[in-house]
Amino acid sequence: MLEFNESLIAFDLLAKDAKEVIELLAGKMHAQGLVTAEYGTQTWAREMDHPTGLPTKPFCIAFPHADAEGVNHSALGVAVMRQPVKFQNMADPDEDLDVMLVFMLANRDPQEQIQTLRNLAVLFGQPEKLTELRDQTTLQGVVSWLRRELRLS
Repeated sequence: MLEFNESLIAFDLLAKDAKEVIELLAGKMHAQGLVTAEYGTQTWAREMDHPTGLPTKPFCIAFPHADAEGVNHSALGVAVMRQPVKFQNMADPDEDLDVMLVFMLANRDPQEQIQTLRNLAVLFGQPEKLTELRDQTTLQGVVSWLRRELRLS
């Protein structure tokens, strides 16, 4: 079961770079005992070798994650950026992408990760849905939207 609650969301986030976003979301997960203290560092290290930025329309997104070893309980953290941060393109690591939405996955079970990624992939291919999420004006609006669109309990 994927843990998701409003304290795992960074709403209207102003961050200097991708590393800050990853560390902040990992910190939120760690505060709830969902991941180890090292999960942010592990995720950033993986991001350096295997970038997770996607050139989606109308703006770019990223879905950083690390291996299951640092995960105590599967979770999803989300950052809705006030201003874009740079992530490298998954398909072309030399290309910087201006990312507005970050979906940070922490999955204990590889099968569960596949299902979460499938749900997210459907969302990523729908520009109007990404715009709906980014245009939410409150934290509660973001929570409600994600629960509905990603079928999270």
